[in-house]
Amino acid sequence: MPGQTTRRRFLVQAGAGAAGIALGGACGSGRAGDTGAKSPARVVIARDDKLAAGAVGEHAALLRRMLDAAMQKVTDVADAATAWRDMIPPKARVGIKVNTLGLSTQPAVVDAIVSGLRQAGVPAENIVIWDRFDVELARAGFKLNKSAGGVKCRGTDAEHYGSGYQDDIQTSGRIGSCYSRIVAEDVDTLISVPVLKDHNLSGVSLGLKNFFGAIHNPNKYHDDNCDPYIVDVVMHRFIRPKWKLTICDATRAQYHAGPTRHADYSWPFGGLIVSTDVVAADAVAADLLEQQRRKMGRKPLDREGRPPRHITTAAARGLGVADSGLIQRIEV
Repeated sequence: MPGQTTRRRFLVQAGAGAAGIALGGACGSGRAGDTGAKSPARVVIARDDKLAAGAVGEHAALLRRMLDAAMQKVTDVADAATAWRDMIPPKARVGIKVNTLGLSTQPAVVDAIVSGLRQAGVPAENIVIWDRFDVELARAGFKLNKSAGGVKCRGTDAEHYGSGYQDDIQTSGRIGSCYSRIVAEDVDTLISVPVLKDHNLSGVSLGLKNFFGAIHNPNKYHDDNCDPYIVDVVMHRFIRPKWKLTICDATRAQYHAGPTRHADYSWPFGGLIVSTDVVAADAVAADLLEQQRRKMGRKPLDREGRPPRHITTAAARGLGVADSGLIQRIEV
């Protein structure tokens, strides 16, 4: 852990949290940081059966085409370069938050995102691919780069355990945590790139929960299906105003026994789930997981005692839309 041990000994701050309710019962703004309602929210599901065959990395060109098409639909513009520029300004310092715990974000998906950012005019040296640890990134197939040139790729704990977190404890709702210096200091724009997968406590591990990887003590916040703690983390100023886009890696998915990897419960969904509404993206992804669970004879998540209540908590706090009636699903 960063700094002295005494700095980690604190009481969790009490704070107001939205009550967990059934998924799809609340709505809010269309994009993180917005204050006005946007209805309907737009979520694009890009799929291609070719992705189900072979290794994901063999389909780099296909992934770039799929993602560009999804971005055009999300932004409602005619060409991919304009879509990316409309979303990400060329001077942005972009953090691509991947997930490398268990079933990991595919490097080929991230390569497609980097290609899109480069179309937008974002310099390579302004882009950092990151997660918690160097060792996890390398194990997931990412090539580490800590040099000044090119796209960077490194863990928060790039030097040694606890080295990459701020010293000061930040409070947000009920959490008290030190945030990664990457998200707090190095970037002004965030893209969350989770995996379409199950979680044994929160029900799902998607775009919102992906930012548990931005704090030093996520192990403290797994009670009550991780609710409202997931939302508390992302409501902080280090994340909420910077988070512009969710691109969920659904090339390979896992519908049960997550977040650790279990091949028996994985399936080649062969797609990407893209949205500027960070809650709607998770709501749609969670529904796709539930559909697969039904298909495979599994109980619904709420009947297993792990409903993804944090999604509706996020909507109730104005982070986005969770009501399925206010979400426009577009398939490409």
